[in-house]
Amino acid sequence: MAPIFISFLIAVSFPAESKQTNPPDTPKAKIQMAKAGSEPQIKLTDTLRIELDDKPSSISQQRNPAVQTIIVKEKDSSDSLSRLLPLIFTLTGLVTGFFMNRLYEWYTNKKKIKKSGKRWNIELKTLEEPIKDQIKYIEAFKTSVAKREWKYDSLELMTTINSDRFSSLDKNDLMDYIDYTTRFPWYKQLFSSKNQEQNNKAVKISNHIHGFIDVLNHNFQMLNYNWDQFQDGISATTKKLNQDMETLNIQFNTFRFHISNDVLKIYQKADYEPFFNLYFQFILQLRQNANYNMHNLNKDFLEPAIIELEKLKKDDRILPITTSTSVLYNDLRAVDSEKDYVLDNMNELIARYKKALESLPQIIEKLEDKRTGFLQFK
Repeated sequence: MAPIFISFLIAVSFPAESKQTNPPDTPKAKIQMAKAGSEPQIKLTDTLRIELDDKPSSISQQRNPAVQTIIVKEKDSSDSLSRLLPLIFTLTGLVTGFFMNRLYEWYTNKKKIKKSGKRWNIELKTLEEPIKDQIKYIEAFKTSVAKREWKYDSLELMTTINSDRFSSLDKNDLMDYIDYTTRFPWYKQLFSSKNQEQNNKAVKISNHIHGFIDVLNHNFQMLNYNWDQFQDGISATTKKLNQDMETLNIQFNTFRFHISNDVLKIYQKADYEPFFNLYFQFILQLRQNANYNMHNLNKDFLEPAIIELEKLKKDDRILPITTSTSVLYNDLRAVDSEKDYVLDNMNELIARYKKALESLPQIIEKLEDKRTGFLQFK
């Protein structure tokens, strides 16, 4: 009934002679009722609006030709849904995009943390062999110096065990990795009252690792410093020893000249021969052996020379030579002191590196352990 009734209203709404029509309103169907025939168009003075529901009731058409009747079609539910679908799709896309972005950020951050932790783990593991090699090199150097040879082996420095290898790693990434590997699952964190204690222990593990690296770097700096100081000390004392040897040579030649033209005649010339022979024998030994061990200077020349000069103590001309022999003796003691000092430092550094080598597996274990190893950390 509703379609037939609407068609009837549409048919009687438009004048028969009028050829002008208004464009239909798409959301609403409008029908104008005008008087048919050749009568002049009547001015509309009133409008009647009727809304049709699913079961429209009969409409009583007014006989007043000045009344305009407009029938409004009820909105279709499918039309409303078609308008809402784009909005629903847009909102759904925004929400999905937001959560996908958050999920991607979480995934990339997790991947970055695991990659950084792996790098820290690898760097710590690769410290073991360099530390062992450094201990071996220190012991070889210490053995060479302890022989009291004038020449000694150089000390090899393992630059790979200083902190430069960790300078490219971020400390915050290490802390995030420790927190990631040691924290409880999220469903346990909701009901756990030990989250703060867990964070404190994670900080403690991080500080332990950084403290180990700082100590290792300090040991390397001390090793490098002691090596440089030893070289400087040996160079200075050796230079002074050579200068004092030249002074002795000048004094000896002067003394020999006085004895050759002796006018004082305090002793017979034969009394000076033992000292002269001792000196010439020592000088000849130096010339024949370019690698002469100057540590033997004391027993080869100084001690016997002091005994022979004691026999000539009445002659004041020996005083400069006696002084020079004492100075040379002190120069040798200075060289020995430098070597004793570096030996003590090398022993201390060997002990430190061995301690670091012992604690390294524990450091790696704490970094690799999950919650079990973490809870055992004290």
